[in-house]
Amino acid sequence: MSLGAVTALVSPLAHHPDLLAETRTALAAQGRAPQAVLEDAGIDAALATGAAWLWLLDGVTVPQPGALAAFEDALERLHGLPPPLVLAGKVVDEAGALHPDASPRHEIFEKQLTVDAAERGLVQLRAAPSGSLLVRREAFARFGAPRRDLPPSWAAFELSARMLQSWDNSGYLVPESVAVRRVAPRPAGRRGGALRTRARLLAGSTWTPTERLWEGFLVAEEAVRAARGPARRA
Repeated sequence: MSLGAVTALVSPLAHHPDLLAETRTALAAQGRAPQAVLEDAGIDAALATGAAWLWLLDGVTVPQPGALAAFEDALERLHGLPPPLVLAGKVVDEAGALHPDASPRHEIFEKQLTVDAAERGLVQLRAAPSGSLLVRREAFARFGAPRRDLPPSWAAFELSARMLQSWDNSGYLVPESVAVRRVAPRPAGRRGGALRTRARLLAGSTWTPTERLWEGFLVAEEAVRAARGPARRA
């Protein structure tokens, strides 16, 4: 399966103009470069470029060399898996570990597809926040644009969850497509807003009843962890 034309849509954050410049440089250096790069534009403007995929970047997460080519390589090794609506890159911190503010949610109920994806070096997705998110053009026509009442990262999370709600629609995390989030994780004491946003999302129609139970458990677990603060060694 060919990737086709890609438009990168970068949503800059006002407090990090230096990272926006770094993102521009990283996109220009991709061996397989996007056909267009738009900054602080809407989904409609990006779709007007005619691209088959929109690459959603958050302005503080810098794609590493070969990140876009890795998405294309992933499509070529699907070998019978359902064609994806969403592909997500692995977002890491400066040390190379998964960034806690950009962790994807993997599929836990569709076990056969999960195993099939793992055999191809992919992770079956249920949702992914902003960072490095590739979305097929037709998905926007079917499911709409990101919600404007949510912070950008959570808008991407909700959008991907909405697109991947049905088992007929697939998304994959591509570990070889790496992007580095240049900002430090939010301190535990400042994650209250994120927890409240996740709780709001539980009330919507994006999740099945079983998933709501699981997500609710994760929200409660993180709230308890934040309240306790960082673990101390004896």
